[in-house]
Amino acid sequence: MKIDRMKRITLGILIGILIGIVIGIEFGNFSEGRACMEKYCIEKNRIIPISDRGFFPEVHEILKNANKSIHIVAFELKYYSRYKDSKMNTLVNDLINARNRGVDVKIIIDEYSKRNSAYTHLREGGVDIRYDSPNVTTHAKLIIVDGKIVVLGSTNFSYYGLEKNNEVNVIIYSEKIADYFERYFQNLWKQTL
Repeated sequence: MKIDRMKRITLGILIGILIGIVIGIEFGNFSEGRACMEKYCIEKNRIIPISDRGFFPEVHEILKNANKSIHIVAFELKYYSRYKDSKMNTLVNDLINARNRGVDVKIIIDEYSKRNSAYTHLREGGVDIRYDSPNVTTHAKLIIVDGKIVVLGSTNFSYYGLEKNNEVNVIIYSEKIADYFERYFQNLWKQTL
């Protein structure tokens, strides 16, 4: 009896140590990914969680540093003419600035977003933006940048999404994942013609 109990205790300790090592490695990877993110380097297969007010600074930097493409699928994308310096307007202007420096910027938004939409402002800025089909609700919140970065989550491009709501998102650095969502985006894009 005592031997079995000792084996279980020893096994429990070893499992605890192993779990601690795995958590330590993962925490180290998360910390390294965070430091890398702040330097805007791309490391393969990194996933960085962001929540609540963390969305704006991260996405703002990603959009500012885009080189080739920004493709977005969103339920709503707002622009507030009375609040020129709002966080939402900053992101809209990031998209226009990216387009002006030669980045391919394409956006699909739900037709629900016609009220107080950034549609006209983005169109006037040269951005290719389209409403989805009236037969479907586009509820996704997806950003694909340079075929390497994917942002997925719950945050709508609106004042409440950026400033008030509890939101969760992930930034994924993976060409493989980006390729999957790029194909998804292109399929939706064809449906908006």
